[in-house]
Amino acid sequence: MQIRPAQPADAEPAAILLYSAYTHVQITFPLREEPAGSFIGHLQRYFAQPGNRFSYQHTEVAEVDGALAGVLLSFGGRDEQRLNDAVGPWLQHEAHDDEWYIDALAVFSNWARQGVGTQLLARAEELAAQHGYPNIALNVAEDNAAARHLYERAGYAVTQQTTLYERPFVRMVKPLEV
Repeated sequence: MQIRPAQPADAEPAAILLYSAYTHVQITFPLREEPAGSFIGHLQRYFAQPGNRFSYQHTEVAEVDGALAGVLLSFGGRDEQRLNDAVGPWLQHEAHDDEWYIDALAVFSNWARQGVGTQLLARAEELAAQHGYPNIALNVAEDNAAARHLYERAGYAVTQQTTLYERPFVRMVKPLEV
């Protein structure tokens, strides 16, 4: 497995993974059928463009045997407002200024339980340390027990319950040694 910075050419599979992360729907690649709506298309366009919350510039991808298997979208909390403004006013504020924020972490179901998510999570922590953030945080759907277990095993702790986009989430934070 190789973890590398994303490129605009990764837009199609990355947008599908981001869709999976944001909608909490497990997806296999290639898609058997296109999910309803144009959300994936919007994510694909934003992903290929610089300077926004969904950009390849804030994304790392995991490749297994030359195929994209997982994606990590993360950024510094101090940058969130600027990145959100480039997309639109509908985005909610999720990160704190003193933390590296994991906005999305997703793995195609055909590569699930093979360490891809764990390695992407470790990469997020490396990025946080490189950028001097003392904390790393994420929000996970309250009912996503598998993801919560992954984060708890990695040392993240629930700090609060919250609602984002009209859905219940728990906020999880891990202090880092910087």
